[in-house]
This record gives sequence, C-alpha cells and structure tokens, in this order.
Amino acid sequence: MDVDLTEIDVAVLDLDLGEGPNGMDLAYALRRRQPNLGIVILTSFSDTRLLASSVRDLPSNSSYVVKQSMRDIGILVEAVQATARHDAVPATIPKVPLTDAQIETLRLVAYGLSNSEIARVRVVSKKSVEQAIKRATIALNIDVNDESNQRVSLARAFFTLTGATRHTHANR
Repeated sequence: MDVDLTEIDVAVLDLDLGEGPNGMDLAYALRRRQPNLGIVILTSFSDTRLLASSVRDLPSNSSYVVKQSMRDIGILVEAVQATARHDAVPATIPKVPLTDAQIETLRLVAYGLSNSEIARVRVVSKKSVEQAIKRATIALNIDVNDESNQRVSLARAFFTLTGATRHTHANR
C-alpha cells in the first residue's frame, strides 16, 4: 500500500508490531518520507527495553503514551494535538529500575527458562544469572518469603510491566 504522507499530520503507532520491525522502526521510516509528520507511540510497554533491548529512541516531535497511564482519552488527544502542532514536549520514555541485563534475565525467567538455560542464552555464568535475579527482585520490591514463589513473582512483574493482563499471559 502506498500512502501519500503529505496529507497526514500525525501517525499513531503501537510499539509492538509482532515479528519483524517494531513501531519505532516504522516511526523512523515514516519520518524519512515525511519530515514534518508527528508521531505518537501508544503502547503497553512501560519501558521499550521490555520489548527488545535494540529498540531505538523516539524521533523528534514524538510522544510516548503508555496505555496503562491513560486515565482518560484526553491524554491521547493531547499527545496527537501536540505532535500535530509540532510543539510536543520532547518525550522521554519511562525506564523501569533495572539494567538491560536484568530485563533480559527477567524476560527469560518469564518465558520459563531455568537459570542454566538463561546462562547459556546470555553467555554468562549461572552465578551471574542468580545475581541478576536477586538484584531484579530487590529493584522491583518483590517480597520473597515462604508464601510466594520468586520466579512466579518475577514473571508476573515482567508481564505487568509489558501491559499483559492476567488473562493474556495465562493463555501463552
């Protein structure tokens, strides 16, 4: 499909587009074709690193809106209007209090990998994985006690940060 971008003021994109390029890749491609195009990334990801560590920063004149933070539609409307007027406040993408390594470890825990499997995938020692899990648990204020399972709590935290609902990740 070939679209005449000169008639479009703002593109509202999701960050997660499934396999292949993500919303940020599309934003940059659209921006190359139409330099004045406003971009709004509307996403469930509270931090782009939760999708993938390789996600780029926002292009200029863009807004980043996390779906869970939308108390009402006015937040999205304001983001669209601001980017259309080219006076969007330089958007900062929120960051969860984790390092890239901790996020990757958290993702792999959420997908059900053992510490040994995570070490193999990340090409680090098992002890390094254990430390990353411990630090992520502390950073996310996850209470570790006899009543809870640390790995289940970490998986829930990961899915919550990605905007997945209990129903969504129960069916994966």
